[in-house]
Amino acid sequence: MAIQTVSSRWTFLSKIILPFLWTILFGGFTLVVWLSPLQDIQEPLSPLSAKLILSSFFISMLGLFYLFFMRNLWVGLDDEHIYVSNYFKSVKYSYGSLEHFEESNLFLFSRVTLHFKEKGQFGKSVSFIRSHYWKYYLEKHPDLLQFLLQLNEAKTKK
Repeated sequence: MAIQTVSSRWTFLSKIILPFLWTILFGGFTLVVWLSPLQDIQEPLSPLSAKLILSSFFISMLGLFYLFFMRNLWVGLDDEHIYVSNYFKSVKYSYGSLEHFEESNLFLFSRVTLHFKEKGQFGKSVSFIRSHYWKYYLEKHPDLLQFLLQLNEAKTKK
């Protein structure tokens, strides 16, 4: 029973590396701008408004990183279990603990959200950026695909 990774290889980069680099580089730049007097800025911006605009851009980008990337987790599947990791801790779930799943397209990538019956280590739902192995794995395991479709069908009937 080999574990098949169904989350994207970009998960680590988008979850850890990009937000870390953004925080260090652009946060450092924002700090330098706040510590400098900016006396040479001309109209229409005052030094304070330029600092506030830069700070709001920095914070809003951190918010976008959180909404779109930092909540994504690594997900692997085998015949009996779902493996979920945030790169610091890993959890194994059974397929029976699933309530339903959702797939949504977000511009350049697709996100899959697995909803569980009970709250686990990562909450009641787990999201991941879908790789091409997600559909490949479901095609190779039609019984799992049928099970997931039945879960979604039961959810829509409620």
